[in-house]
Amino acid sequence: MLDKLIEKIPAHIKILIKLYLLNLILFFLIRIIFYNINKSSDVETASVFERFWAFRMGLEFDTAVFCWIAFLPTLIFSISHFLNHKIKKLYVFGFYSFLILELIYFFVAIANIPYFSQFGNHLNKNALLWSENPGFVVSMIFGSFSYWGYLLLYFVIAFMFVKISRQLFNTFKIKMATEQKMNLIFVAIIFIVFSAIVTLGARGRASDRSGLHEGLSIVSQNNFVNQVAINPNFTFWKTVFYTKNNQAYVVPKNINEQMAFTRNYLGVKAPFEQNINRLITDSLNKKYNFVIVVMESMSVFKMGYYNGKKLTPNFDNLIKESVFFDNFFSSGIHTFNGLFSTTTGFPSILAEKSMKSYVKKSFNGIGPLLNEKGYDTYFYTTHDPHFDNMEGFFKINKFKHFISQYDFDFSEAESSLGVPDHLLFDKLIEVTNARKTNEPFLSVLMTASDHGPWCVPQNIQFNPNGANQQDNCTLYADWAIGRFMEQAKKLPWYNNTIFMFLGDHGLSMGHTYEMPLSYNHVPFVIHQPNLFKPDTISYPSYQPDIPATVMGIIGGTYTNTTFGINILKEKHPFVVFSADDKVGCIDSSGFYYYKTLNNNQSYLRKYKNLDSKNYITQYKSKSDSLEKNMMMIYESANYLIRKDYFLFE
Repeated sequence: MLDKLIEKIPAHIKILIKLYLLNLILFFLIRIIFYNINKSSDVETASVFERFWAFRMGLEFDTAVFCWIAFLPTLIFSISHFLNHKIKKLYVFGFYSFLILELIYFFVAIANIPYFSQFGNHLNKNALLWSENPGFVVSMIFGSFSYWGYLLLYFVIAFMFVKISRQLFNTFKIKMATEQKMNLIFVAIIFIVFSAIVTLGARGRASDRSGLHEGLSIVSQNNFVNQVAINPNFTFWKTVFYTKNNQAYVVPKNINEQMAFTRNYLGVKAPFEQNINRLITDSLNKKYNFVIVVMESMSVFKMGYYNGKKLTPNFDNLIKESVFFDNFFSSGIHTFNGLFSTTTGFPSILAEKSMKSYVKKSFNGIGPLLNEKGYDTYFYTTHDPHFDNMEGFFKINKFKHFISQYDFDFSEAESSLGVPDHLLFDKLIEVTNARKTNEPFLSVLMTASDHGPWCVPQNIQFNPNGANQQDNCTLYADWAIGRFMEQAKKLPWYNNTIFMFLGDHGLSMGHTYEMPLSYNHVPFVIHQPNLFKPDTISYPSYQPDIPATVMGIIGGTYTNTTFGINILKEKHPFVVFSADDKVGCIDSSGFYYYKTLNNNQSYLRKYKNLDSKNYITQYKSKSDSLEKNMMMIYESANYLIRKDYFLFE
């Protein structure tokens, strides 16, 4: 039965499958050589399983880059097959075009070995930035006698590939000549199915939330092991073609001035260095648990601020017995911005996908800091763990446990966002109650229900009566928080747990400025009545303050390398944030300065009552000062990220 089915597969499909298997074997060989030449001294800290899984993930990256160029022969071979092999030169053109592209792929993969040795990164677009002549990088890599062995390796691999491929092609031509004419409908079905397989292979994953990306290579907390899976063609061609209009980052000439200003802004007292490190000492040494709930799309507008609808009765009741920061801002307008800044203590850089791009090494944020204090660390999400590289990012940033859609009953999912919020909170309680250790814990949860597609779960003891389904989702998300806190207060670990609630970002409500405040002005609540009296704090604060505030609560000695402070004891004169192609700041006197980078327009508002007047001319000295201060902080953050964390720089 199987033999008959295989016999019906057209010869041009069979040769492509054989070429694919040959491709995997040769790339696997190159990966083994890359591993043994570049392995770091601490590679043994990664388990055998993690190293095995890195090679296993490598097959996915190799498959993707093969499928990128398999589109061409698939199309050409299929056209010739439709024409009953009448134009045999089409096969020759398709095969040799594919052969040339594969030889380029192998060259990139082998050139990457010495490139990685020298720069610690996979080959990427920056290899083409050092000279007007792209050949400069080739001469740099192979210009040294010590690198000639790699050139020899390339010729050996190329010879093997060409020789075997031509043998396969010659066999294919013989079979093609004797292949019987097939039914046109069958031929069309074969073409559609195989094209779909190639497309899926090029995308890398079947998930509707995320395709293949570099973050999926993160299988360990060892940085080198996480680099093993990546095929350098993936980074090189992706950065060349998909960021071709981006300008390369150039270190500002006044970077020392910017860093000095930022150090002063953060209260660094030590002699100048090009960093923001400051030693924090505190006689306290507590072991409180932390539950940090990052609420999807929760803007203060939904709480009735700025004449918005009041949709959060349960959250409002929680605020009455908590410390509430009512002048708190998200770093950006996307979930990845909020999660990144909340856990690392760094501002987000415009629309850059920080959790995918900033994974060269871990930030000394809340995960590593609490790991050093002996904490057990958890991250919870309701959906695909690889969306926005959540699992990879949190794994490299020292979160030990990851709870995602695979830990829930699929039948209870409401949409591609997974299960509703109340089941996420139930899972937190279940996992926490089942812990067998006395170690304190940190649990970061990312809710999802207050986001389109708007779905309120059925069969719950709550029936929202909002004006529309979107409002109903906010009311439901608020109900889920109230229900969670009612349950939490009955649990044995409640009295030793500090609960924090904040928005990941807000939502454009359509009635504010060119850079809508509703997108960045979010609530932040600290709840533990045994430790904190109810209070409202109105000086400016932002998501990067979370790690330093957590560390300030537990006390002890640590080095703060973040852009945040302990906002329970310290104050910012202003805070900065972004919204894709816009950057802005709020100061303590009620001014809101922002700049739209696409047209270089600047605005100064008195934002408390959504004053529509632009005071940019009337208060020129104020706007100039805020712009300068804002860009000092922003450029300092950009510099430190590119210097130490950005995967492609």
